[in-house]
Amino acid sequence: MDKRSSTAAILVVLAALSFWFVMVNQSRVRSVEFGIYLTKDNLKVVSGSDVRLYNASSHELTLTSECAERLKAMGWRLAGDFTMIVDDEVALSGVFVPPFVSRSYPSSQVVMLYPTFESTDYRVMRMQMGYPWDQPSGPDPRENPVIADYFEGSGKLIR
Repeated sequence: MDKRSSTAAILVVLAALSFWFVMVNQSRVRSVEFGIYLTKDNLKVVSGSDVRLYNASSHELTLTSECAERLKAMGWRLAGDFTMIVDDEVALSGVFVPPFVSRSYPSSQVVMLYPTFESTDYRVMRMQMGYPWDQPSGPDPRENPVIADYFEGSGKLIR
């Protein structure tokens, strides 16, 4: 084999290895998705881009003004069971509840209080355990690390 053939063979091998390396690493980079869906009609009401901040201590989502206006306009339709999805997996399930209801919910039930009781600021959405109290009766499902990991990865986490 002459010198040109050897050089060409080495270049082909290097190109093939480079291509393989790029493909392997690209398959590891995944786009993590976030959404809160109304369970009854599978309607996504909050996406990752709708959330400005997530406070992991108070379990509050601070929404964009655009999202808050959209949810406010939904009125009574923003009620009932919800599912929070992170990366195609159920991270949390619960129920949307307006702040003034005559019904109570057990402390084992995740309640998405919207808008919050203390404020009429539609940019704040709070997850609590039960209604009207907020003391979990067992393991707290809001502490699912997938939720905090998502918001930490997107730079929106407050602890």
